[in-house]
Amino acid sequence: MDPRVPILRNPSMRLRRCTPVLVVALALLLAGCGFHLRRSAALPAGMQTVHLDIAGGGSLQRQLTRALQLSGATVVEHAGTGVATLRAPVAQFSTNALTLTGFARISEYSVSYHVEFEVLGADGHVIAPMQRIDLAHEFTFDSTQAIGIAGEVDAIQRSLTGDMVQAILRRLDAIAKHPPPQPAPG
Repeated sequence: MDPRVPILRNPSMRLRRCTPVLVVALALLLAGCGFHLRRSAALPAGMQTVHLDIAGGGSLQRQLTRALQLSGATVVEHAGTGVATLRAPVAQFSTNALTLTGFARISEYSVSYHVEFEVLGADGHVIAPMQRIDLAHEFTFDSTQAIGIAGEVDAIQRSLTGDMVQAILRRLDAIAKHPPPQPAPG
């Protein structure tokens, strides 16, 4: 045996020596495949303080509040001086039958989420004009397990709400990076 080569008899010692190499290799692999951690969205000028006016409130309003706060905005309960307003007069789910079996039974459903929103600046000017976002998720229906359909629809709606928040933030981020031209004062 060569006395210059250390013998690592303890497996945990080998693991401790390999861990930094594995971490660096994993980081390079993830960066090389295009994976990036989600960052907070840039918000358009004038949205530092914002009031949310969401139809029905609920989960969309709660998740959007958190996301806007993570992006650096202060979300307030009431509109007022110096406060922009993100208004969503339409935020509704719908469930539609997609396919029928040969016995006229539904075998596939679609859960859709439709939201229309706009952002008005504190002075009333339009930061983001009225926009429509439609998201949908399809799932198969097994009539032998009909009891679980309500739970599945609830889970899909929660997922679509999170996706909707991200879609709204991406729109706001795009407006922040490429603001529309302002009309000349007349």
